[in-house]
Amino acid sequence: MKVKSFFINSGPYTLSEVVQNVLSDYVIPDSFSHITINGIATLSESNSNDLTYLSDKNYINGSDNIQAAACFIRQDLIDILPSNVIPIITPNPEYAIIVAINMLYQSVDKVTDYSISKDAVIADNVELRTNIRIESGAIIKSGVVIGQKSAIDSNTVVGKNVVIGENVIIGSNCSIQHCYIGDNVVIHPGTRIGQDGFGYGHTGSNFIKFPHIGRVIIQDNVEIGSNSTIDRGSLNDTVIGEGTKIDNLVHIAHNVIVGRNCGFAGQVGISGSVKIGDNVILGGQVGVIPHRKIGDNAQVAAGSGIMHNVQPNQKVAGRPHREIDKYLNEIKTLTRLSRK
Repeated sequence: MKVKSFFINSGPYTLSEVVQNVLSDYVIPDSFSHITINGIATLSESNSNDLTYLSDKNYINGSDNIQAAACFIRQDLIDILPSNVIPIITPNPEYAIIVAINMLYQSVDKVTDYSISKDAVIADNVELRTNIRIESGAIIKSGVVIGQKSAIDSNTVVGKNVVIGENVIIGSNCSIQHCYIGDNVVIHPGTRIGQDGFGYGHTGSNFIKFPHIGRVIIQDNVEIGSNSTIDRGSLNDTVIGEGTKIDNLVHIAHNVIVGRNCGFAGQVGISGSVKIGDNVILGGQVGVIPHRKIGDNAQVAAGSGIMHNVQPNQKVAGRPHREIDKYLNEIKTLTRLSRK
């Protein structure tokens, strides 16, 4: 079977061209500047025309076998590289390789042509700005506004009066309702945003649905992974702060407020009315019970259960959660006892 590529490589480039694009002040010696760079690869898979990176000594296994032409690397790791690999010293090799990858590679799905499929269903009073792409099977209901250079993939449904900003990409099979979306947002396939939340009153004999008349506000530069769900607020809004990145299979309940530049790994579950500060990291399968607060810069280890508030800059782990040092000491103690 013929191998087809999912990414377009814009190379080759010279090493000097790549480095100047990534680290504009870095000077490559003339003897190395014209080396050809065809691609980017991992340490173990690279060849003599590839660029690679090393940001942590734990990522290396058999440094003598690295065949790359050059490597973005921290100063303290430079002695690990074999003599055949040109070191390009930077305090943040991971950032450097990200910029280089974006320079060399472009997905075949990247929005470069703007058109509206004849098989899309679009209501009469929809406001579409310039350079919009809407794929077949998409349904855009009345009152929707879509900003320029945004794209809606196949079979996605955008509900009434939703506002979508500029440079937004919404994947296939999504449902978007009761929602304002900022600029430069990416929503991956299968995501559900703006449905009513899990809120009920109880009469003593049966449940009564609590009406959800709030919205979801997604600020600029947010990315939401596949098959995640974000419920709209009941009386207040559910808010996802600017720059936040959400993995696949994450659930965010009604009235949750998420700050800026947070990162949530897969299968995180956040209950209603939780308030999360800026720069918070939640590991995979973290669960947060309702009405709790997590302060700025907090970090929560994977699998933890948040049962009470987490203070700013605190690192916690466990179910129920406690300070991570205390948690690790408990694990060590249990391990020693089990050996007796």
